Amino acid sequence: MAMETAAIYCRLSQDDGSVGESGSIQTQKTLLTQYCKEHHIKIGDCYCDDGWSGTNFDRPNFKRMIDDIELGKVNMVIVKDLSRFGREYAQMGMYIEHYFEEKGVRFISVAENIDSKNGIDNLVLPFTNVINSFYARQASSKTKAAHQARAKSGMYLGSHAPFGYMKDPNDRHHLIVDPPAAEVVREIFQMFADGVGYVRMTKILRSRGVLNPQAYFNQNNPDYYKNSDYWRKPYDWHATSIRVILNNPVYLGKVVFGRSRTKGFFDKRRVETPEEEWIITENAHEALVSQELWDTVHQMMKAKRRENSSGEVQYFTGLVKCADCGSSLNVSYDKKRGRYTGFSCWVYKNYGKERCTSHAIGWKTLNQLVLEDIRRNAQVASLAAEDYMNMLVSMKTEKKSQEINRCKRELKKVEKRLGELEKILNKLYEDAALERISEERYQSMAASYEQEQEALKGQREALLTEITQGEEVYKNVERFLPLIQKYMDITELNAHILNELIEKIVVHEKQIDEDGIKSQEIDIYYKFIGYVNMRELLENGVWCGQDTIEERQKPVLIKPA
Repeated sequence: MAMETAAIYCRLSQDDGSVGESGSIQTQKTLLTQYCKEHHIKIGDCYCDDGWSGTNFDRPNFKRMIDDIELGKVNMVIVKDLSRFGREYAQMGMYIEHYFEEKGVRFISVAENIDSKNGIDNLVLPFTNVINSFYARQASSKTKAAHQARAKSGMYLGSHAPFGYMKDPNDRHHLIVDPPAAEVVREIFQMFADGVGYVRMTKILRSRGVLNPQAYFNQNNPDYYKNSDYWRKPYDWHATSIRVILNNPVYLGKVVFGRSRTKGFFDKRRVETPEEEWIITENAHEALVSQELWDTVHQMMKAKRRENSSGEVQYFTGLVKCADCGSSLNVSYDKKRGRYTGFSCWVYKNYGKERCTSHAIGWKTLNQLVLEDIRRNAQVASLAAEDYMNMLVSMKTEKKSQEINRCKRELKKVEKRLGELEKILNKLYEDAALERISEERYQSMAASYEQEQEALKGQREALLTEITQGEEVYKNVERFLPLIQKYMDITELNAHILNELIEKIVVHEKQIDEDGIKSQEIDIYYKFIGYVNMRELLENGVWCGQDTIEERQKPVLIKPA
């Protein structure tokens, strides 16, 4: 018989923290070493997985032990108890009852007094394995529930703070701003909103010698990573790093928990979870970017952004749409002259006139029309803000603010009368029950009151709908006003302005009138308020400045051929 050489195996995970000193790695090693000494067993090596879960066997030192079994270096495995070996009963049974037996490996679990030399055909082993597996599942569920409760209360649960923040020294679950890194985060958002593409941005950050997030973390936490590989190329920014920053809602002051999860209890691969399943806590810490800037950036991120030879991104990207098929319009670029020339329908360009028509429009023409429309809306919003708001609300709801207030007053009257009717009907029912009035009298009176009650309920629903719709529109108009007012005197467009203000620009096909004159219309849909017909606004009495009536009513969205 070959001489027995033992592998002492020890394991402890974070979930096992409650086992105390009696279950620590050092205590396990001491106990098993003493066991081997008392039983005259030669120790080949000690294999310790500190901080590794027992729910799977993809542990570094466990795999090293298996490799040594294959090489014949050890032929005995000793553990303090079965839970240190693992907590997944199926795989434990596979190793102990099949693999070890095939390899001639003796298995000993000291606490349960299990020794495969004496046979393992007893109920202790499978029952203990099942209990250990159940314990692991229960501990996992409790840990997950505790994390969810903490996240809902606004506690940050990450192992270290995201780039731009640091952990509060007085509360490790609260983030505070890290000024140098926060400035880089703000600049990344602003550059993207200004139309700087990923590639160009990485070059800018490298040229300035800005530390990337990993290098910055290592500089401030030199003992966290021992591997020097993490220190290589500290200024080497990549598009992936920038996308991670731009997509992280932590910079809005939010704590978000549950963006990903493990695939299964034993399959620890991470998969993304639907956004509706996330736990989001608002105002958990100081935001680094505004909601408006975040929205602008994310609208731009949805569009396919291709940089030209100068490293610039065409600033109408993702905004210009075909009025007939709804697809984006392709942009043409003249490399020799280094400028954009015009737009045409992507579907028409790829599939021909059977699917759509060209909807072609020149770059300069579109640029000028949009610039003028933004400027005109900004002028009206600045010089006649109250009239502008009222007209926008009227256009969207067919109700002016005064009428919304009237609806609110009417609703109060309806609510009051419904309360009175409820009391009257209850009193009638009581009188009928106590025979103070006849059944015929009760039925006659109740019917008319119930009819009035039903009519008032319908009126209440209609009023609530009008009020809700009007208030929502009014809130949107109030959000739009400060955005548009900034651009009364702009002389040129850029990506930031367009994506901050505009949802989409719809281009119609050219039309020819009876006189053979060609014209083309574009519809500009602004954020929060949608399409605005300036001519209609002006015709309805919105006054701005000393312009002539003719000038203020001049068509804006018509392009003569």
